[in-house]
Amino acid sequence: MLRSLLSPTALIICGVFAQPVLAQAEPAKQVHIGVILPAATDPQSLETPVAKAAQQGAAMAEEEFQLNASMFEMDFAVVTAQANGADVVAAADSLVADGKAFAIAGAFDAEEGRLLGDWSAAKGVPFVNLFAADDRLRNELCKPTSFHVAPSAAMYLDSLAGWFVRAGFRNWFIVEADTEEGAGQYARLGRALNDRHFGAREVGHAVVPAGGAIGEDVLGNISGSGADVVVLLTSAEDQLTALKAMEAAGIKLMVTGFPYPETQTRSFFALSREAAPKLGSGMRATAWEPTLDAYGARELNARYMDRWGEPMEAAAWATYQGVKVFFEAAMFGGSTEPDAVLNYLSAPTSVFDVWKGIGTSFRPWDHQLRQPLYLSQIDETATDAKQMGLLVGELPAIYMPGTDPVERLDQMGDLASQSQCRF
Repeated sequence: MLRSLLSPTALIICGVFAQPVLAQAEPAKQVHIGVILPAATDPQSLETPVAKAAQQGAAMAEEEFQLNASMFEMDFAVVTAQANGADVVAAADSLVADGKAFAIAGAFDAEEGRLLGDWSAAKGVPFVNLFAADDRLRNELCKPTSFHVAPSAAMYLDSLAGWFVRAGFRNWFIVEADTEEGAGQYARLGRALNDRHFGAREVGHAVVPAGGAIGEDVLGNISGSGADVVVLLTSAEDQLTALKAMEAAGIKLMVTGFPYPETQTRSFFALSREAAPKLGSGMRATAWEPTLDAYGARELNARYMDRWGEPMEAAAWATYQGVKVFFEAAMFGGSTEPDAVLNYLSAPTSVFDVWKGIGTSFRPWDHQLRQPLYLSQIDETATDAKQMGLLVGELPAIYMPGTDPVERLDQMGDLASQSQCRF
């Protein structure tokens, strides 16, 4: 069982959490962590706020952990490169060349996650996936050198099902992108509804081309389906297009979408309500919420706001935590050698404080970080960026008395018996 973060035997240094048993080793003397950030070239693109937040999260992590590093006379640095798509492999090579970085954090979509996972396995370099949710990365494409700070698609979909069904939204219309990833999301959401929620059912389903507008036939099917909620398993851009079309067609339903990185920004929230003032002001799943005000998250969010003058969004949180887990592995594991780092990350005694109210750990069967997720309500009228979204839900309920935190956190996502991952 994971121990409470309030345990008197825990060691906490500037937000770094570890168990004393693991803290006996001498910290490594050179700790350089590589981070591959998205390269945003178009200021108007949905990826630009993600890239900016990730860059700021990496910079803040370096600044804060410098204090810990200096206490141990450690040569600490976060070295970064910017790359998208296939270019992430060359970026990873450049970051580890000549001993610059002992580990790499990156991946903001499924393709980058696959490429960096393959690269890490071939090179034997530890890799943390920051924001790629695709379940294939934790199943048939899993690698023993890859760990996932990014919540999985299964975790997001289980959470969406839990929140909406418990709120009385039992009839679901699902719009699926005509892609392999979209098909996987659709199948996994079906499992969540059928296996976990009595009374929930799919009342309609449509497959739409990626990058295309939602058709009149689909709009008509949604209107006549008797649905309580519409779930858009499409790209961020296509979600905005669909919201606008549904509102213009007079559809009045709860609408949400798959939480790709681009959808977890205040910029997207603003665009969502602009595209559809009513339907676009719904509830969205997120890996982090700037209005989270407990568990030490208040202090983390406040420090970020003080440093950058804007709320800490999910990409900043994920990048910060990606640096943090590697820093802790070197600090408390005592080495930056690949085997030592991988052993530390996968050890059942290794616990990571990610400011979500409970010590988290990586699952042994697929290296997914166990963690709570959040539901944000888009405010229809807020002009302040932080208040544009408001925390309205959290899963799982980790605060319940007598809760086994590992068992509770493993209620979201795929269990070992369901996993196709074989290390």
